[in-house]
Amino acid sequence: MNKKFDYFIKKIPDSIHNNTKSLISDNIAIFIPEKFVTNQLMKVEEYHFVIFYSTPPPITICEKQYKFKKGSIIFMSPGDEILVHPFDTPIHAKYMTICVNKEFFETSYKQLGIEGRPLFKKVNSIYSNQLLDAIESLMFELLNYGKINPIMIESLETRLVIQLMRDSELELKELSNDNNIDMGYVKDAIKFIETYYSSNIKIKDICDAIYISPAYFQRIFLKSTNMTPYQYIMDCRCKKAKKILRTMDTPIEEIAKMCGFVNVAHFSSTFKKREGISPLTYRKR
Repeated sequence: MNKKFDYFIKKIPDSIHNNTKSLISDNIAIFIPEKFVTNQLMKVEEYHFVIFYSTPPPITICEKQYKFKKGSIIFMSPGDEILVHPFDTPIHAKYMTICVNKEFFETSYKQLGIEGRPLFKKVNSIYSNQLLDAIESLMFELLNYGKINPIMIESLETRLVIQLMRDSELELKELSNDNNIDMGYVKDAIKFIETYYSSNIKIKDICDAIYISPAYFQRIFLKSTNMTPYQYIMDCRCKKAKKILRTMDTPIEEIAKMCGFVNVAHFSSTFKKREGISPLTYRKR
């Protein structure tokens, strides 16, 4: 067993640890307990993440109490203190703890071209499907192949750490001198929109495709394009519609459908709001 996480394991009561599923690689430890460790103040020594599959008891982090919800992920830095309060009635625990070695996390952070120490702007967010996929891939490798392929293990560890950074919404752009990371996301998002503009695409669809959290994506997209993703989608649809109106005799109803609008009324109102005239008037002109 990796001794890097021994301090944390020793703080878990035997009655809980004996019934906890544990998977530990060189730099990451994943724990899936059946109970919460309550009324025990714990100071973390690594980067510490907890995913809640159900509503947890009240939790105090760095002397501030929180009530997290199902679907949340919380994140803590080395030196942070956490205390889980007991519920009035016992509940079955549904959560996962991920411990990331401090040196490995900060090295991965610097490899993104970012200077300074990682700083979390808040203590919780919503975990993504991409994070669950990254966790599952590392767990699958450890369960089926152990550590016989160090290169595979390290690549899966790196993938998981970067996804944790994304889900925790570290301010990567503000801390970086290089905008290439964010611009890459924006370009991928634009390519996705221009490919699937005619379908009922949502923010989540775009974020799932480019592996980024919705809150972070909307922030960098607005900053890069001066438009929200929804505004860009509408802009793309209207541009496609204008081209069809100029070059083809396709009925207005069909154009609305081809360009992804809900119906003719939605098409007409959106088009008139942007162009100042109706689609029919635009065609005649």
